[in-house]
Amino acid sequence: MNYDKNHVFKKGLLTAAISCALFGTALSVSAEEEASKAEDAAKIKEDKKDLEEVVVTGSLIPRDGFTGPNPMVVMDKDAMKERGFVNLTDVMDSLTQSTGAVQGEQYTNSFTPAAQDVNLRGFGAGRTLVLLNGRRLADYPAPYNSESNFFNFSSIPLSAVERIEVMTSGASAVYGSDAIAGVVNIITRKNVEDTTISFRRGTTTEGGGDSQQLQFVTGHSFDRGSFTITGEYQEQDPIYGKDRGFMDSYMDRPLSVRYPDRAILTMDNFTAHYIDPGSDACDDSLTGYGYSERPDKPAGAGLYCGNDGDGEESLRSYRERMSVFFDGRYELNNGVELFANAMYWDSTVEQRNFKLWWGGDILTEDFDWIYLQRFFTANETGDQEVGFDENTWNLTLGAKGEVALFNKTFDWEVALTNSEYDYASSQVRFKEEAIDEYFLGTEDLWGYGYLSGNPDHSIYTAFTPEILGPMMGMNNETGDSYGRQLSAKITGELTEFNWMAGPIQMALQMEYAKQGYTLAPHPRALDKTGNGWWGLSATGGGGDRNRSAVGMEFLLPVTDDLEVTVASRYDRYDDGSDVGGRPTSQVKFLFSPVDWLTVRGGWSQSFRAPDMHYLFAGESGFYTTVKDTYRCETETDYDCSYGSEQGYREGNLMLKEETGTNLNFGFVVRPLDQLSLSVDLYRVKLRDIVNDESSQDLLDIEADCRTGDLDPSSARCLDVLQRVVREENPLSGDMELQSLSLLPINQSILNQTGVDMQLDYRYNTDNFGEFRLNLGYTNVIDYEEQIFSSDPVEDVRNALDNYEPRSYVNGSVSWNYGNFSTTVFARRIGSTPNYDEDARISSWKTINMTATYDVNENLRFSLMSNNLLNERPPVDDTWTAWPYFYRGQYNGFGRELFAEVQYRF
Repeated sequence: MNYDKNHVFKKGLLTAAISCALFGTALSVSAEEEASKAEDAAKIKEDKKDLEEVVVTGSLIPRDGFTGPNPMVVMDKDAMKERGFVNLTDVMDSLTQSTGAVQGEQYTNSFTPAAQDVNLRGFGAGRTLVLLNGRRLADYPAPYNSESNFFNFSSIPLSAVERIEVMTSGASAVYGSDAIAGVVNIITRKNVEDTTISFRRGTTTEGGGDSQQLQFVTGHSFDRGSFTITGEYQEQDPIYGKDRGFMDSYMDRPLSVRYPDRAILTMDNFTAHYIDPGSDACDDSLTGYGYSERPDKPAGAGLYCGNDGDGEESLRSYRERMSVFFDGRYELNNGVELFANAMYWDSTVEQRNFKLWWGGDILTEDFDWIYLQRFFTANETGDQEVGFDENTWNLTLGAKGEVALFNKTFDWEVALTNSEYDYASSQVRFKEEAIDEYFLGTEDLWGYGYLSGNPDHSIYTAFTPEILGPMMGMNNETGDSYGRQLSAKITGELTEFNWMAGPIQMALQMEYAKQGYTLAPHPRALDKTGNGWWGLSATGGGGDRNRSAVGMEFLLPVTDDLEVTVASRYDRYDDGSDVGGRPTSQVKFLFSPVDWLTVRGGWSQSFRAPDMHYLFAGESGFYTTVKDTYRCETETDYDCSYGSEQGYREGNLMLKEETGTNLNFGFVVRPLDQLSLSVDLYRVKLRDIVNDESSQDLLDIEADCRTGDLDPSSARCLDVLQRVVREENPLSGDMELQSLSLLPINQSILNQTGVDMQLDYRYNTDNFGEFRLNLGYTNVIDYEEQIFSSDPVEDVRNALDNYEPRSYVNGSVSWNYGNFSTTVFARRIGSTPNYDEDARISSWKTINMTATYDVNENLRFSLMSNNLLNERPPVDDTWTAWPYFYRGQYNGFGRELFAEVQYRF
């Protein structure tokens, strides 16, 4: 769709101006009310420290407290600790808005197992903007699911966090790109006045996962400023599947028929008919193989050499992390405050992957086809560990103060931020040409296999490091990313506009930023000539992007009870994509007719500039299951069934931005000082979401181009025919599919409607201490989705292929009595479909509990238990693959116990 983007921007500003005029001409206030407003504003200005504390996420204008027009979830460091959270990922996972699946460390052999992400509303890891003190951070260098960039939450230590503020709706009119599902603003500690050291030890009751953590926090305030320093060291042992009784063997599979991994097998004549190796061939003295049978095969056809390898992979990785954080502030004689904060984080992660394996085809002299397959155990290759070494650092330097303009006083702030992330991974792999030659020889028959293979090298041999060593090598990958931003902001009151209920508050911001990344796989991982790593491909890429932005926000006190906030922003990108510039606007209101009721809501636009890796990804390989449409339509004897084909993907500089609109309406009720209830309805519409093309759609179009249903000379057909590669088989003359190349394109639609609720209650007693109750609830009312442009838009809320829960509940009950306090935190993740996608499994409920005792004002002891009742993931009798549950929503860690001692100087 073509349109004048500057016109859209001007139209948004005009809409905002008309809104101001309508409200202003319709309502007026008395002089006494105006004076009262001015007096309140002056009082706020008197205390600069308090003013800083109420600059709330989602707005550039300071507010008196956290209640604003935007729905928010705020959690401070004490609440995090009370609920048993040991890292920021635990905090984010506990939010009821985190209904989307994540691809974390339980996914062995995945793309980013060392990183930990968040998926608000199920919109994807990259569609939540993450800020540190309101400023952007560098992306994780490796792409999520090999496709898109995202933020790694494990890189922020809890010792440095004062609180997190989560805005649960879009906010591009304030923050620009990425703020689609919401904004997570991590507020760091400052103005610390003492020194605290804490040490924590942890373990799991079923084995593995021992951990230890040392934290150090100190600070000091003086006449003109303050400083805060924190340090943290963590070490965490791995948890393996073999440590959990419900997933440590193939006998745990929830099937009526169970069988070991097919570690060594042959299949002949294009069927899954195993060639019986005989019991003598399955020598388990070194390999761990045994003579095995797959009983669901016909009698006598399922004998092979098998191995019970279930559970050898890690559920939780080994981690060692160290971090330091500094915050400093100093006020000059002229009232200007200089500030700086810096953070450095270093991490080592080791994950155990699925064992190495090899497979290949041979043809006998009689042209019978035989498939050979060999899995290697740790006795032969060593443990299949993948190592990740990462570090990131962030530095912000800034100044703020007051300036007189037009006989008025405004607050200003200028800040320069630099954020960088370095990444390296390594793992042992087989050299493609070496292991193929070892088993197959060198006589390739037109891609069909190798004549008789290599008769001197049996797949049943027990391999030693001396034999395998020359066939193995280290696959190394490196990456880095950066983000730099210069920002300026000015806020204040436009006192001449006092024809409403008080002066208009205004904020103006300007930004200039640059970001980039480089991802460099090992050359073998990109090789397509037969000299790569066997069974492995990778994605490389890299690019830079410049961004400039200007935005403004106005808070309009229409009456004593009603305020309207209007914001507009224009972002311009220079990165080679089709975005260019993007305007966004929002209008929000806050209505408080009585002291105990606040009604809030509004409309906002959001957008996401094309993801860097979607733009700049180099060519990478993959395998997909498709039907060859062209051969189905043109060959009568062709077996028109789905088969595995090789594909390639790369970035696309023709992408445009994803866009969205957000509507929210809700209320906050405070019938008592101790009781608060908020209910917020939301409606999100996202358009032009970037996804890879459908492999099947590409082949369908290719068939239409080749058969003449579409014009073969059209631009569309010329593009598709270039990206679907076929070669003529010299034996049959058939045009066989060799590969297909996909591009990411703007094509998907998401619409979601839901409700968020939160209840907070505090009750003080004279004799039994203080009680606190907190409840949170999210329900997805409807969820419409269109993945590919050829699909219909369907409501998938109840669809049995949608693995996101429809509801999420959490809650905590706390009791403080004298020197003792305890908290019970519970959460319930709603039901999800089973593996067969013909029914739903039960919800998952877990409980955390903490207890703290203050020996004196300096010494504190704490005990914590996460998953107190040791609840395993919901049982799914149809889940056939290890670990027999959906790793995107559940974990198999089990009960964890922690003990901590804290001493304050």
